[in-house]
Amino acid sequence: MSEAALSLGRARSSGFWSIDTVVDLSTWPRRAIWFIATLTVVRLVIISATGLSDTESYYYVWSRFPALSYYDHPPMVAWMTAVTTLVSKSAFSARVGAVVCSALMGALVYRLAARLFSPRAGFLALVAVSTPPVLFFTSFLVNPESPLAPLWVLSLLLLDDLREHDEPWRPMLLGLTIGAAFLAKYTALLLVPVTLIFLATSRRTRRWLRRPSLYASGLVALTVASPVVIWNYQHHWPTLTLHLVERMSAPSGLTLWRHARHMVFDQFVLYQPLAFPGLLAILGVALARARTDARYRLLASASAPVLLFLFAVMVKVGDAEPHWTMVAFLPLAIAAGGWLDAHIDRASRALRVYLRACVGVSAAFFFVYFVHTQSPVVMRIIPPQLYSANVDAVNETFGWDRIQAAISDEAAKLGPNTVVAGGHNVLCGQVAARLDDRPHVYCPSPRRTEFDFLGRRDPPSDAPVVYVDSARYSENVSKLLPGRSCAQTQTVEVTRDGRALNTYRIYACPAVGAMGAAPGNRIGG
Repeated sequence: MSEAALSLGRARSSGFWSIDTVVDLSTWPRRAIWFIATLTVVRLVIISATGLSDTESYYYVWSRFPALSYYDHPPMVAWMTAVTTLVSKSAFSARVGAVVCSALMGALVYRLAARLFSPRAGFLALVAVSTPPVLFFTSFLVNPESPLAPLWVLSLLLLDDLREHDEPWRPMLLGLTIGAAFLAKYTALLLVPVTLIFLATSRRTRRWLRRPSLYASGLVALTVASPVVIWNYQHHWPTLTLHLVERMSAPSGLTLWRHARHMVFDQFVLYQPLAFPGLLAILGVALARARTDARYRLLASASAPVLLFLFAVMVKVGDAEPHWTMVAFLPLAIAAGGWLDAHIDRASRALRVYLRACVGVSAAFFFVYFVHTQSPVVMRIIPPQLYSANVDAVNETFGWDRIQAAISDEAAKLGPNTVVAGGHNVLCGQVAARLDDRPHVYCPSPRRTEFDFLGRRDPPSDAPVVYVDSARYSENVSKLLPGRSCAQTQTVEVTRDGRALNTYRIYACPAVGAMGAAPGNRIGG
């Protein structure tokens, strides 16, 4: 390929949806399409062969109760699941929205990297963003990050448009996208400081800070995000209380250090031990080049401040989830594609081996994961003393035919007005999803959960209760169901290849008063 063709191929495209016209480089868009299509097929195979995890089932329950928002998260994950399960309530249907979002995110990652650097950089960024395990799992599980990811990348594309375009509608479109991202997850609020940092750090983009359309875009974002605001106002701001008060603590220095240590370890695991140091190195490259290169300034603005803020939050929150940082690593994967595009032709042997190892280790991990969901062969390889069933989310999908049969058997003995209850939100979600809310499922958890806002916290006093407990989510049934005399009637041991995975206990709890119809909506619709 001539230097002239390469230069044209790497030139920044004008306009949002324009495509590269250099014929020599047209192979990279085709490769990107095939790569996205192949990953989509893999994800479809996985979701067709595995059941919902406990947390996924909890989100699925939300989708059975249409609302402006929900206690733990904004409504998009529930709205999306409600649409995909209109015809079928299978795990495949519940997850297919996440797969579609993943394909869309891949296309947007390719588009942004190709615009900033080159079509080849777009393909390399696509590979980089598909390598970390955390991005693999969020690409097919029911989770708020699945719709957030493409909206985050789309926001960066629209933000980049402000560098060279002056139409007043462009900030409005950006505000609309940020508002939609906020409906996916509250982390999207960080796109506001990301936007201001990027615009304020260059004389060329500071012109937008003097234009009313930029500030009007904030009203657009707020309007789009208004369902969350309205729902919280109607319920006396429970989500703010949860995330800003209840989850926050005043830990000691030792606790902060322990949280920080765990967070770093979790990042190594979730972003793959080989790939994680490389992504941090790319962050250093992006920061170093940000002063002179607007492309890296955009990517550094969308990663470094977000990582810094989330790190500060995660070391303080005892139940922080390590995948929160996902959106901050998306721009780093794009920066990695740009850097590799410039260096891979003359890369050292060590770098080439490292890159192949990163992709190979992730591919092997994904293959082993799928095999593990279908066969106990992986468990046979791991020594029992090194295997913990409680941290293996695959185990959440096993044994439910027996558990469902045990619940149905006890409900039939207690009478037609019987309801079911559990002591933990995700366990209640799994039970409700498996039973299709027949009988109705309540969740008198010690902590407030979404079931409180669905009118499904305390079972009716005049209805008998089948209480479900597990070794993993064990609560004192007498405290959760005061005034009832509960007796354990069945025990379901869930094993796989001879190893104990979990123990479920079924209790029969007669009604407190006279029998009557149990109120409440059926989760099954």
